[in-house]
Amino acid sequence: MIRLTLPALPLVLAAATLAACSGSDSDSQPVTKFELASHDGQAAPVRTDTLPGEIDPPEAKWHDSGALVTYGEPGKPPLIALTCKDGMVSVTRNIGSDKGAKALLAFVGYRGILRLKVENDGKAWRGALRSDDPHWIAVTGGPFYTTVAGGGKVISPASAIAAGVVTACKPDADATIKGAPGEGDPLPVAPATT
Repeated sequence: MIRLTLPALPLVLAAATLAACSGSDSDSQPVTKFELASHDGQAAPVRTDTLPGEIDPPEAKWHDSGALVTYGEPGKPPLIALTCKDGMVSVTRNIGSDKGAKALLAFVGYRGILRLKVENDGKAWRGALRSDDPHWIAVTGGPFYTTVAGGGKVISPASAIAAGVVTACKPDADATIKGAPGEGDPLPVAPATT
């Protein structure tokens, strides 16, 4: 007969738990890989791991109008706007909330997550961060989704246009985090496609 002392009981329980959790290789399920089509005129990337889900909204596209890059449906106000000024990438998520409300806007990508401090001016969430922050990999590293308080989830395909804003934006050595420029300015309407 095996007698266990009280101090040995946790070790026995831990070993039993591990034995129950381990399974054979035949029990494991393969990882499913998804691809989202490029909606910004760029060639689709070679097979890569991407986030599951569909583009939401389905007709949304990235548009580059020079100083401002937007994501949204043709003929409607953009859902997301990105711009570079003085080495800072400014983000606008076009959804109203209480004026002065603060939150974190998250870019969740296959290769990382960026949580950006934003403030609402009553019309949109706005914030900015140095372009050389390593967390921008969430946007530059493939497809991503964006979410903020009361704003739902916007799912974007991998985009050379969105990534280009970040990679082409060169910060000054003394750049610091500051509010996004153009606070309270109306957002442009995405161009209609034919």
